[in-house]
Amino acid sequence: MGLRVLVVEDDRGIRGVLDRGLRLAGHEVVMAEDLATAGALWTADAYDVVLLDVMLPDGDGIALLAERRADGDATPTVLLTAREEGELHDRAVAAGATAHLPKPFEYAELLACLERVALAR
Repeated sequence: MGLRVLVVEDDRGIRGVLDRGLRLAGHEVVMAEDLATAGALWTADAYDVVLLDVMLPDGDGIALLAERRADGDATPTVLLTAREEGELHDRAVAAGATAHLPKPFEYAELLACLERVALAR
């Protein structure tokens, strides 16, 4: 079962790997590299899962997630971050994150996480 995935990631290399890998796994992928683009895409269309980087050039991914949740959007969202801090985890949970995946992550772990959160909807 292919998922429609919105990937929000500013790192070009990681975006490329995620795009290729997710497509090879049979998923439809839409890419955004900043919050402004991500917000517009997320608001305009439906996704099965959102992969959302926390630290983006134009702001904080957790703030975007909180905004989408406040608007009633329940799309499963996996936060990706290079930081592993207790406060970050608490903010992610409070904002409504479905899961959290610290970078670097194993690709198999990412695929399993996506399937798990998509099936739990």
